Amino acid sequence: MTQYESSQEKAAEMAKTKEQLEEEKRVALSQRIVPLDLSSMDTEALIAKAKELHDKLYKLESDKYDLDDRYKRQQYDMMELAERARQMNKGGRGGSTTVKIQEEPTGPCPFDRLAEKFPNVPPKVAVCSKYDRQTDTRGFAERRNMFKEDKPQSQPAKEDA
Repeated sequence: MTQYESSQEKAAEMAKTKEQLEEEKRVALSQRIVPLDLSSMDTEALIAKAKELHDKLYKLESDKYDLDDRYKRQQYDMMELAERARQMNKGGRGGSTTVKIQEEPTGPCPFDRLAEKFPNVPPKVAVCSKYDRQTDTRGFAERRNMFKEDKPQSQPAKEDA
């Protein structure tokens, strides 16, 4: 199938009326949903069928929850790996291995583009200047005090006697 045929199919799909779309939906649902004949079942058969359907629904919900949790974890891991790669390209920790430092692109930072793609991830907190590439060795209290305003205390004037 060529791109042209694909675009023709998309155009044909967009040109369908609401009634045609509803009919296609009804046909697809009728193929997927098996009719359940409850009139021929006795009480115990109905209880067994209800338990079977409940177990199936419970399994599907638990699978959905597990997959959703896995997706969120993978999303976080992707952001973490992108940040690590970015740090390695900046110079890393300065260990025994040599890391090739790539020049920063003049356009927007690739980390910012990933942050737009994954809005639930908290922003990166910079604890060192990006120009000197040295890790800040001060403690948390010292960094916090750096942002506090130093208010000059008014001292009483000394009187010379």
